[in-house]
Amino acid sequence: MAATPSVVSSGPVVIAAHSEDVRNHSAPAVHTLQSQEKEKDAEKEDGALQQGTDEPPYSVWSRWEKIALVLFGSAASTLSTMSGQIYFPVIQTIADAFHVSIQAINLTVTSYLILQGLSPMIFGPIADAKGRRLALIICLTILTGSCIGMAVMPEDAYWLLVLLRAVQSTGSASTISIGYGLITDIATPSERGMLIGLAGIAPMLGPSLGPIVAGVLADKFGWRGIFWFLAALSAAVDVAIILFMPETLRAIVGDGSIRPPWYLRPVLPAMTKYNRWSTEVGDAENIVVARGSTKYQWPTFLKEPDVVAALTSTAIIFALFQAVSASLSPMLLDAYPYLNQSTIGLCFLPVGVAGIIGAVVQGKVIDSEFRRAGGTKGGVLPPEFPIEYTRLRLVPIYLTGAVCTAIIFGWTTGHTSLAAPLAFLFFYGWSTIAFMNVYQTLILDLLPGQGASVTAASNLFRCLLGAGVVAGVDALRRRLGSGWTFVLLGGLTVVLVLPILAFSRMCGPRFREKRRLRKERLAARQL
Repeated sequence: MAATPSVVSSGPVVIAAHSEDVRNHSAPAVHTLQSQEKEKDAEKEDGALQQGTDEPPYSVWSRWEKIALVLFGSAASTLSTMSGQIYFPVIQTIADAFHVSIQAINLTVTSYLILQGLSPMIFGPIADAKGRRLALIICLTILTGSCIGMAVMPEDAYWLLVLLRAVQSTGSASTISIGYGLITDIATPSERGMLIGLAGIAPMLGPSLGPIVAGVLADKFGWRGIFWFLAALSAAVDVAIILFMPETLRAIVGDGSIRPPWYLRPVLPAMTKYNRWSTEVGDAENIVVARGSTKYQWPTFLKEPDVVAALTSTAIIFALFQAVSASLSPMLLDAYPYLNQSTIGLCFLPVGVAGIIGAVVQGKVIDSEFRRAGGTKGGVLPPEFPIEYTRLRLVPIYLTGAVCTAIIFGWTTGHTSLAAPLAFLFFYGWSTIAFMNVYQTLILDLLPGQGASVTAASNLFRCLLGAGVVAGVDALRRRLGSGWTFVLLGGLTVVLVLPILAFSRMCGPRFREKRRLRKERLAARQL
């Protein structure tokens, strides 16, 4: 009997020992599984941090593909500024050829600027409703035709010069607004600074390369050569877009995966990423949700005080830029008689080079400021994010730089060696592009989905004010002198911009919140 208890009592001991042994052997496996789960969770967490949000990817295109898409828009944008700036070094030559005064030729600049402001108000909303690709093709076709017309027109038809310059502006001006609209299609707010900086390089190629090309072509082939060159370049960009550029408008292709109508597809689909489901009839409802509305959107944002304030600020600094550009050639020819057309073209180079470098550097600064304020990589900005303060924090520095260097340029020209005004032109170009890129980024942030329309409105504000300044700057300069002219224009710039800047920073968030709530109420009524 004594043995029985021993055997019975040993049972639990053996079972317990066995259980403990099983636990000891299984512990590494359990630990391994737990570690794997933690690693998976960490990977998911890292992915979420990389996106900065739980939202799905904003675009199907990779970083380098986004850059390639921006370059398509930038190539078209180059033609806008180049067709304007290429004209300045040959103003005297064209005036002699048509037997008119420089003031009469400046009227062709004014007509160009007026249409540069008005035409994007037509093509910008079209690009926001019917597609970036279609709008770019139409614009470049108009530009090519007008350049050919200017290259063959008779020299006794001054009226035709004015008319064709207006048509040329109609074709070229909208390309910049369409290019910025493309950025809102593919980039989140955290990426826009870099891409806007990249897009800003192309418009600055016009002021840097255009005058040089104009000087060389005018010396070799006469003034008609510059328009043949523009015709060939615009035709080449037009063909490249037809062949390769996919549609990006989110109202049509969503994140880029929805197949658009045939006329919005490139001939060679090297960059298209359409999903098979997007062509299935049963998924029509999903397609409509992903695309959104393709209705023509009237520029009702012109009723928004914060948007109008931003547009006005860019217009004022652009008017100063146009005053410097229009005055540069006659000022240098008067002050340095040894210059010719080719060397005058080279004198525009500091502004362009500074603009190109400044566009790249400023793009990184804009993104850095966004991260500094706590911005993430999500496609939608939180309502409480201080976007106005974040974007505009450094604007007083850029404003001071632009105004001071413009004034110094006016006083040094003719009183020092040529190197001094050219050096200040470099810093002027840097400050101006920094100022304009900051405001361009803010404008796109304030009105997501209407990038082309709001940039078109920006063009309207800038060009109408710029046209007025260009029309009177030559007479003003002859009456006051170059130095006092830029003191007057620079002082007006500061007096007008600073109050607008204060208004945007203090009152902008309130207007932005009202706009968001109004949009939510409208969406709720439509459900």
